[in-house]
Amino acid sequence: MKEKTGKHGTGTTTSEALLGILSIAPMSGYDMRATIERSIGNFWNESFGQIYPALKRLTEEKLVEKKAERRKGHPDRNVYSLTAKGEDRVREWLEVPAANEVPRNELLLKLFFGGHAPVSASRESVESFVTRQQQALKRYREIAKQIRKEHSDDPRAEFWLMTVDYGRHYSEAMVKWGRKTLKELDAIESRAQEKSARKKRRE
Repeated sequence: MKEKTGKHGTGTTTSEALLGILSIAPMSGYDMRATIERSIGNFWNESFGQIYPALKRLTEEKLVEKKAERRKGHPDRNVYSLTAKGEDRVREWLEVPAANEVPRNELLLKLFFGGHAPVSASRESVESFVTRQQQALKRYREIAKQIRKEHSDDPRAEFWLMTVDYGRHYSEAMVKWGRKTLKELDAIESRAQEKSARKKRRE
């Protein structure tokens, strides 16, 4: 995932995502990575290779401040927190409508060219996709339950649940699409088998 250059000169993907994470609480780079995995990881991801260079830039721009935290029996760590300027940047970013991005989808790419391979190959890909979406549905239910249990008094929880609900609706739709597609692939394979059988009888 590459950073894009926005009107402020800083990336409007990784940088703003990290500022958003720091709006939850001050964290180290390691904590930020873990928080991303637990919270927005279902629709957004950042690697350590993206996090630390971005934190350096954000510190230089005075959007975040870094403080060394001493820990007895453990190495010191750097903890980052939003500055007032950083809080303003988060608000400014949130007020700009989200950009429309064309997703890259290898499953659809392979399915589009599926006529050049056995139908079983496409079927295997779609079956695997449906299984992953079913697993995602289970995960979304667990996440929503955890948010309601642990953050019932946090006004931000309603917004977090909206993102979980998006994932749930998406996965439900994808499972429905996948099952329909599997039936269509079965029909294609059946027609091909019938055609092959007729050809053999003529021979």
